[in-house]
Amino acid sequence: MRGIFVTIEGLDFSGKSTLVRALKPLLENTGPPMHFTREPGGTPAAERIREVLLDPGLEMDAWTEAYLYAAARADHARVEILPRLLHGESVLCERYLDSSVAYQGFGRGLGADAVRELNAWAVGGMVPDRTFYLRLDAGERERRARNGGAPLDRIEKVGGQFVRRVEEGFEELARLEPERIKVLDASRSPEELAEVVVGEIQDLQYTRGDD
Repeated sequence: MRGIFVTIEGLDFSGKSTLVRALKPLLENTGPPMHFTREPGGTPAAERIREVLLDPGLEMDAWTEAYLYAAARADHARVEILPRLLHGESVLCERYLDSSVAYQGFGRGLGADAVRELNAWAVGGMVPDRTFYLRLDAGERERRARNGGAPLDRIEKVGGQFVRRVEEGFEELARLEPERIKVLDASRSPEELAEVVVGEIQDLQYTRGDD
């Protein structure tokens, strides 16, 4: 029986990594086993590509960026995610295809359909069973960015109209796929959000078991 594939999505500084940290102790020792990973990254090759993509000292064409994300995703999906799912292990991934559609399709203006087509071979048709989109207003995201202390990466430092287009992209995806994408109020505490996510995952596992 194939494992459950879950993704966490949202704009930068919406609390994705914080939520994943809250989820790990709740899900690490449950059955079936839960593997935690991220994009870009998740394999040695994809982690090297991540370094290039997020390097604040680099500039690159929007299509170059999109192809690099797709290349990292191809290795991650085929080497790490899909084999685990086929062996019955569940996978929780911080960012996945929706991020490319929002950031490159909407943010960079390449078009949602074009980005999906580019990634079609990369993901082999693998769609998450459930995606949790962390919705947070711009003011709170900016406050978290200021208080974070860490230098901004190449994507985080773009800002402005780009971020607003990315947000529109995530909102459009959530509107088009309400069965898959569950919107969460990211102003809630990580512990509260983790409880919601764990409950949804348990429901998915129960349903999958009945099937």
